Amino acid sequence: MNKLLVNTPLRCTRIGVDKASLAADFLRRKGGGVMDMIAHFWDRLGQTPPLARGDLHLVIVWQPPEKSPDNSALIPDGAQILCASGAMLFVPKAKRADVFALDNVSSDLLATYINQWQPDTPRSSSSTSSPPTDPPDKSLPTNGDSAALQFITGEAQGVHAMLPSLLASAHRKTPAKIVTNVMMQLGPDTTPALSPRVRKARDGDEPILNRWRKMYKEERGILFDADVDAWIESGKVYVCQDDNQIVAVAKFDLELATMVEIGGVYTFPEFRRHGFGRELVSDLACRIRMDKKTPVLQVDVDNESALRIYQSAGWDIMGRLVRVWITPG
Repeated sequence: MNKLLVNTPLRCTRIGVDKASLAADFLRRKGGGVMDMIAHFWDRLGQTPPLARGDLHLVIVWQPPEKSPDNSALIPDGAQILCASGAMLFVPKAKRADVFALDNVSSDLLATYINQWQPDTPRSSSSTSSPPTDPPDKSLPTNGDSAALQFITGEAQGVHAMLPSLLASAHRKTPAKIVTNVMMQLGPDTTPALSPRVRKARDGDEPILNRWRKMYKEERGILFDADVDAWIESGKVYVCQDDNQIVAVAKFDLELATMVEIGGVYTFPEFRRHGFGRELVSDLACRIRMDKKTPVLQVDVDNESALRIYQSAGWDIMGRLVRVWITPG
């Protein structure tokens, strides 16, 4: 057994999905905004059909009392979940996990939980009232293809602390792929402005939106949904137009109660270095602010020029969100 499991008072415990909103609140309180989008999906875990709940391992790292008064199983209450030092949604069936850990000890405990999971472990009861359980004390199979985890996402520091252990279990020296994004939000002292050149995408824009989709894939490696008509109908795609030509495109991605993410920001190569992208982002940020929400966006960690531009425009760094493919899944 990992020595940290013996020497630390912290414990890694599985909780029922009926407590998912509490775990999501922990992400929002301690994640500095980086984990808010993941928390949004955790909030919905309580709607999971009962028969599928056994596939969801919602786990927290917490400090339980030395023993329960009546020697019953130790089950964290709401306050203890909100004061956790780590949380994870692990789905063995999908071989993926969302992770947030505040320190290396918590990262190690969460990695140990994953590594001790056996694919053939019997499904736990679907009842949300079942007592939390620790992972089975068994080792993983030695075949990397049958490793418990293929994909992990979460706050970068915590995920990177887990990687050595996860890679060792998958018998890999390096991950198959890592994508790290810097999460940014518009600073409270920055005032964005609407632009007369920015409008919603409309019927007739289909050819340029298809070009945007193709070129974004070529440059950024991200392929958008092909239903351009649905984009236009949604009213969430915007274009910047100069001399009757569309020069830049962006869209609203995930919209939460307190924040909206701007994504897909792209200026066509022949129109770059004229500030069109910055103007478009400012317009969208202004629309978000008018709705009493916080504008956020993600920038590839290696895109230093974009990071400089956003910071000079008043965008603050919240932290880093990482996506890691352990094996080519």
